[in-house]
Amino acid sequence: MRIGQLSARTGIPARLLRYYEEQGLLTPARLANGYRDYGEHLVDRVQQIRGLLEAGLPTRLIKNVLPCLDSPCSITISEPGPDVVAQLRHERDRMDARIACLSRNRDAIDAYLSKVTSAVPEIAVATPADRAAAVATFVAAFAKDPAVRWFLPDDAAYPADAAAMAGSLFDARVGHGTVWIADGGAAIAMWDPPRSPAGDGVEHAPQTGRFARYQAVVHGRMPKIPHWYLGVLATHPDHWGRRLGRSVMAAGLQRAAADGLPAYLETSNPNNVDVYRSAGFDVAEHLMVDELPVWIMTTGPR
Repeated sequence: MRIGQLSARTGIPARLLRYYEEQGLLTPARLANGYRDYGEHLVDRVQQIRGLLEAGLPTRLIKNVLPCLDSPCSITISEPGPDVVAQLRHERDRMDARIACLSRNRDAIDAYLSKVTSAVPEIAVATPADRAAAVATFVAAFAKDPAVRWFLPDDAAYPADAAAMAGSLFDARVGHGTVWIADGGAAIAMWDPPRSPAGDGVEHAPQTGRFARYQAVVHGRMPKIPHWYLGVLATHPDHWGRRLGRSVMAAGLQRAAADGLPAYLETSNPNNVDVYRSAGFDVAEHLMVDELPVWIMTTGPR
């Protein structure tokens, strides 16, 4: 190859390649017409020379060391002089110190990346394959929730009844692409999107008992204007404290904001009111469903 091609391959200016050649660090072949021919092996050799220069070695020392970059070492043993040996040993020790420092810095960067990447949850749109994880999170998260336990007060029947409720809510929404999960189901957010002008939207199966009573009262107070509705937000107790609920809820809030529409939810847990306020919601109405308190909250005007 010509010197311009070697320059393009290595990123080293041609003038520096000529300097390396003048110092005896590069030895191109000669073609029959007298032109220099820089062989393919010189691409690696140039990078090696550049690395030794960046490590602080002068070209006169690099010339001594360069034959040992070949495998096997092609150096002809001769007496280099004590000053050359001493300087090379000094440069080697300096390289060792630099390598140790770089290794410590690399390990620190790896540790930081490990922390920050593990702290950032993976948010994904749920598919039917995520049903089991979503149901398990719902059942565990709402074992002491005021509203769900009002619907399902029987302790012995709770696991099966809660799983059936969660499965029904998940199945109604997953086909609309409005169920989001964090870290494979450690947290879930199930949303109802706004209905289309034709009336199309999420269709929930009829409920019975207290749940039916609750829906009739609470959903009857929801606005008639288009809006996004957060029906379920749950984090598995094994993952409490990681703020996964806020992260998985954000996906639906972003969709509502992109549509220019308000988001609505309701909670019967007074401890959640301030949590939702910190996420941009405000109380639109406080009502009672029999003895159960309910706060309807919205990101839009009350």
